[in-house]
Amino acid sequence: MVQTKSEVIITSKFLESLFNRHYEELVRYAFTIVKDNESAEDVVQKVFIRLWEKRFELLEIENFRAYLYRSVYNASINQYTAQKKKSREDVLGNLSSSQESDELVLSRELQEQINQALETLPEKCREVFELSRLEGLSYKEIAEQQQISIKTVENQMGKALKLMRIALSAYLPSFVLTLLLHVKW
Repeated sequence: MVQTKSEVIITSKFLESLFNRHYEELVRYAFTIVKDNESAEDVVQKVFIRLWEKRFELLEIENFRAYLYRSVYNASINQYTAQKKKSREDVLGNLSSSQESDELVLSRELQEQINQALETLPEKCREVFELSRLEGLSYKEIAEQQQISIKTVENQMGKALKLMRIALSAYLPSFVLTLLLHVKW
């Protein structure tokens, strides 16, 4: 009895014979694209799994060898693209974490230098500076809290800023660079 194409069902024996006949050549073909033997084997195995899963939909295929090569080609391109994307993301992630580590070290060093510079300020000058810069108080609020004039607050801040600038002069280029790296243009 002659069967028409629509009556042909892809059986497990037929799929097994396709696998045995074409597996090695398909792996070599996939390898030319993905450049990794394990990935090439995975690609071919996935193609055969999909072939089995779609066995009822593939009844109209006339040339299974050509179909397999086209499927392996498409799957290999997808695999290669995914590998490149992951590789790029890994490189960027490593670069980013390295940059963050460098910035963290620089930030810690800068903070230590700021703390040391603060310690060198005269007591009243340091208090005014800390109230202004660290606590965010206005000159008027500082004057009221310290029971001094606003002009005295301005003078103390000027003195503090000048002494801080001198003490941190070696770190200013790094500090400016760090600020520029964090600014979104």
